[in-house]
Amino acid sequence: MSRYGCPFLSESGVGEDYNSISDVCKNLDRWMAEMSQHNRQPAWNGSTQEQVLEDSFEDESLRSTIAAFSARWLPLASQSRDATLAYQGVILALWRHARRDMLRVINRPSYQSMLALFLFALTPVPAGISEEEEADGISGQACIHAALQHIQTLRARQRSLQFNGTRVSQPMKSTDGPPNLELNRATDFITAENIAYWAALTFDTSASLTLNCRPLLSSGLFGFEAELPWRLVRAGATIFQTKLENKQAHGHHNMTDEQANQIIASGMAWKLFAWKLTAVFKEALRDGHDESEVQRVFSLVVGAIHQFNTIYRPPLEACQRRMPFLGQHTKLRWYSLMLHYYLSILLLANIIEATDRFDLLADIEVAYADAESVVVNTLMFGLQNTVKLSVKVESKSHDDVGVTQTSIIAPFVSIDPYPHHVVAGVQLVQKAADRELARGKISQGAHENLRAVLERTLGHLPQSSKSVKALRDTFSKGLQREGGEPPMPYSV
Repeated sequence: MSRYGCPFLSESGVGEDYNSISDVCKNLDRWMAEMSQHNRQPAWNGSTQEQVLEDSFEDESLRSTIAAFSARWLPLASQSRDATLAYQGVILALWRHARRDMLRVINRPSYQSMLALFLFALTPVPAGISEEEEADGISGQACIHAALQHIQTLRARQRSLQFNGTRVSQPMKSTDGPPNLELNRATDFITAENIAYWAALTFDTSASLTLNCRPLLSSGLFGFEAELPWRLVRAGATIFQTKLENKQAHGHHNMTDEQANQIIASGMAWKLFAWKLTAVFKEALRDGHDESEVQRVFSLVVGAIHQFNTIYRPPLEACQRRMPFLGQHTKLRWYSLMLHYYLSILLLANIIEATDRFDLLADIEVAYADAESVVVNTLMFGLQNTVKLSVKVESKSHDDVGVTQTSIIAPFVSIDPYPHHVVAGVQLVQKAADRELARGKISQGAHENLRAVLERTLGHLPQSSKSVKALRDTFSKGLQREGGEPPMPYSV
């Protein structure tokens, strides 16, 4: 969400620091409220009191969702072996409360509501939730769609008359931006709005690839190439390459933490572009478009892979060589980028195999094999590298009443906020390993070692997650899912 990762900020001098998305959303809602108050009729009574009440609802819902989203990591703070069982009741209660609250959140468009919906969509479905209970309520996919509708409404700022079967919303008076704000605050508003939009576009793109649904904020097969976000990503990659070549020409070879973060952030933007292209390619196959369109978008995907290898892979490998000297947050960002970018290639190959388009595999054969290796190595990196977390816990001693500060050490895999993507990566790599073993391309010993890495990875994911538990049970039985795509729900 910095100027290096959000293409909307690349030409500005703002947003250079890492931004808290919750703070961004809270500031946006505050500014939107000021705008709303400015545009209301003078005869409106009780508007201030209603706004205060609305703000408290939004803040309460967001806090509740954050608690449910974070509950998966409660066992990390405990040294007990049965920590997951001990916290299971708390995790279930928080998830159920947040899920009930989503119905209220959906009907209150705001940036904090948007964030709450996104976070609940990423909240693991606890292992104790039955299929009937899971089906008898709002799903993560529905939350994603509602959040995307929220940001569309908010960006429009109700400048036109809106109506449905129950009410009519009067348009706001046209303004150039938030009222009574000095220039700097107006600039901050635009910056924050762009950050929120880029975050929403990330969810929109990911959902269109993993959930077989059409994008809402961006065009699909027809029109996406002309859209500003993707043109900015391509332009940003060109600028990044030019700057990198200039530094190398002047003999600047030392990799600092700041330089590594700039490289990773720029690579993150390209990663999203790669996910977008893969989603568009999937759409072309799924919807039965002409072969010419399939070939056109497939060539774009292949070209994007080559561009990543040319522009980003060398500096990312330089980051890897310098890894012992980089900070833990930088390492964590590198891990996330490598895992998610190369996961898109595994998904691409899986789409091709699932649709029996084996004629296309030859063009990505090298990239496919490379992605399998990189994903495994990245998972090993995520198991071997740790992060130190400060945790506040209630003291159990009668002599020491109150809250005490403690530190825990956890591998990157344990705190990955996207365990459903890790689960999908494990399934796709295991599927490839089984295929290679059957073809005699790898030995039984290599297959067992690889399987051990994947099982260790699953062991460090949140054990309260229903999908993680299901896959671990599958591994323990020695069974594998044959064919099709790995399930990648947003409530995992």
